[in-house]
Amino acid sequence: MQVELEFSVTNELFTPEAVRARLVAVPGAHNMRDLGGYPTADGRFVRSDLLFRSGHPGDILAEHLPDLLALGLRTIIDLRTTGERRARAFPDALIASLTYWSRDYDFSRGEIVKMLSDPTLTASNMRERIFASYSRYPEEQRDAIGAVFKAILAGRFPLLINCTAGKDRTGVISAILLSALGVPREIVREDYALTEKINYPTTLLHRLEPDNPYAAVEHVDLEVRRAMMRSAPEYLDAMFETLDAVYGSIPAYLESEHGIGDDQLTSIRELLLERRTD
Repeated sequence: MQVELEFSVTNELFTPEAVRARLVAVPGAHNMRDLGGYPTADGRFVRSDLLFRSGHPGDILAEHLPDLLALGLRTIIDLRTTGERRARAFPDALIASLTYWSRDYDFSRGEIVKMLSDPTLTASNMRERIFASYSRYPEEQRDAIGAVFKAILAGRFPLLINCTAGKDRTGVISAILLSALGVPREIVREDYALTEKINYPTTLLHRLEPDNPYAAVEHVDLEVRRAMMRSAPEYLDAMFETLDAVYGSIPAYLESEHGIGDDQLTSIRELLLERRTD
């Protein structure tokens, strides 16, 4: 899968070649990539082919299902709303082969349309809304975060975390997971930013079903649209700042809210990290 990378970086983890190697070449899968290969503060590395993140699976054709099955997934944590899942479902043949987690909830369509149709909406307003949303994600996605760590402790990986765009909900939970493994925050922020930097399609959300409330994004001011579609590390910082202020650290948050103490965190790291001799 050839992906145009529209940025230059100095960190060898995020060169165009390194990013291409991390992308998962399943035709029809959106923004799918391997979270493996990142270094941790203690000198280990996240093991490859065990943790994946992605957007919606709705364009995967039957002939490409073997490519997805070849990942050997044992768990999918689907963060999408009930309506999003109904519109773009995972193939039945895949779901039948693994543990599939989701929960029933929906966005308020009326509120989203009202917000995006507001002629006074500015890029600054949109960014403030996004900052606020990211601050709330750990609580709003509490059950999903718990499901991720429960699956890992049970050894049910390879594991895929996904939402619709693979940006916001997926980005936050992936960031919490990488942080729990000891990946430095600057690397976690760079991973989050990749969604935008791998030529992320700004049409992704409004290309979905006609009744998708986000279809209104097509008609808003260009700068507002850019603010909404970006994966700016500053958005992720809003989540980190909230957890740091309340708990002091990601491990402290996990212990307080999910009962994951030092022993369990050590076990998780033993399962998902490796030392390299090269």
